[in-house]
Amino acid sequence: MHETTHPTLLLTDSTLPLPLPALSLLSDEQRRGVHCAWCSTALTAETAVDAGERPAVDGGNLFPRCCAGCAGRAAYRLLFEHSRACDRCRTDASCPVSVVATRLMREDGL
Repeated sequence: MHETTHPTLLLTDSTLPLPLPALSLLSDEQRRGVHCAWCSTALTAETAVDAGERPAVDGGNLFPRCCAGCAGRAAYRLLFEHSRACDRCRTDASCPVSVVATRLMREDGL
């Protein structure tokens, strides 16, 4: 598995900034969201899942997007790691990270 960046916040529009493959491995198309950040599949407005805008190391911004399958798998990995450290997840199913990650997994059929 490639190195990932880790999300630090839940965006206000209920999108979850999913962990990405190492940014140094992303093509220009993946950085702009034209291709899936994980599998490089070409995306359309109908097939793309927003992975959350991020600052780039070079001072610009990245706009990564992904296909539904990759979003579901990334959400699963995020939820697995998040829930082990989240006190709210242990007692309350309404943790915002858990809710959004679960929605992304269900949309992928996981």
